[in-house]
This record gives sequence, structure tokens and C-alpha cells, in this order.
Amino acid sequence: MKKLFVMMLICAMMLSMAACGGDTSGGSDTGGNGTTVVEPAKDGEITLSTDQIAVVVHEKKVNMPYNLAELEAAGVPVMEGLGDTELASGDSFGPNLYLDEAEEHMLIPSYYNEGDETITLAEAEARTISMVSYASEPADQGISLLGVTLGMTKGDAKALLGDPMSDDGSYCMWQIAVADADYVGNLSIYFTSDADDAGASEVRLDFMQW
Repeated sequence: MKKLFVMMLICAMMLSMAACGGDTSGGSDTGGNGTTVVEPAKDGEITLSTDQIAVVVHEKKVNMPYNLAELEAAGVPVMEGLGDTELASGDSFGPNLYLDEAEEHMLIPSYYNEGDETITLAEAEARTISMVSYASEPADQGISLLGVTLGMTKGDAKALLGDPMSDDGSYCMWQIAVADADYVGNLSIYFTSDADDAGASEVRLDFMQW
């Protein structure tokens, strides 16, 4: 009888762990291929933790504030000397980090100097990051924001993220709540048309502090 009780207790613990999924912080985790797995939006809002606000580059996660050296280490091409670019107090700069030889696909972190002293781009922080494609048919470059890649169809994006807060046909926007910090944000996606199979041509993740 004692052995039976112990086995029942172990089974109950295993079921409890599976239900919790090991993460109580909110809406997403990292999948086996490095992409971010997002819990679908509720009423257009996705809930994340600060550790889940990241760009995934070739299966390597780079968290906000998207340090330039960390992006380069993950595999994003960075022009030599770019990190030495100076930002005076109050200045902002969004470098185009080209992802292909044709320079049709790019990653753009928007760096901003909130301090009083001049800093370099290597020292700057960003709370906004975008993937943009000028190609007629945007293609996945091995980089994703909340699991969304360039070229992903509108239908697949909505299946992944849930219904957006706003859907204007070729543009969708999801509001983002951050469970463990005073941030609010949104994920916006532009598509090549309003068709369900239209590809994502711009994916933008944008946060601000309260």
C-alpha cells in the first residue's frame, strides 16, 4: 500500500510539472530550434517577461537592449567601425544591418542615448528593433521576433500569435504586456498585401517604460 501511495504521489507531481511547463512568468519560451514560442494573444494582447523580449539570430537569443556586439556575435553582419559611432545626449541612430548580399533584408536596432554624456553605438541601448525587407518576395533570413520571420505569411503569423489588437489588412498590431517590469510595447507587422498568404515585409518590436 505504501509503494502504491508513493507511485501515485510521483505521478501527481509529474502531471503538475507538465501543466506548469516550468515557466510562470508569462507568455513565451524558446523552442528547440531557438525560435520564441509565444502563447497566443488574449484580446489582442501578448504577455511576456523581460527575458523573453528578444531577437533570435540563427538560434541564438539576444535580449533587449540589443547590444551591437551581441548581435554581431550571434551572426548579424556589422560594418567594421560601426560601434565607434558617437551619440551625443538625446541622439538616436538606427543602423541598417544588412542580412543578405543584395542588401534587400536588414535588421535595424534603434539606439538612443538617454544620458548626459556622449557614448558610442557599442555602449548604446535600444528598446525598438525591426526587421525590414525591400524584396518583392521577402525571405526568411534565419532571424525572428517572437517567432515571426520575414516572409512569414499573414495567416501563419496570426495562427502563431493569435488575433491582433488591430488588423487593417496589410498591417497587424499586437499589444504587449510585460509581467515583470514597467514596460509596455507592441509588435507590428506589415505584409506585402492584405491576402492571407502575403509575406511579412516589416516586423517591428517596440517598447517604452511607464
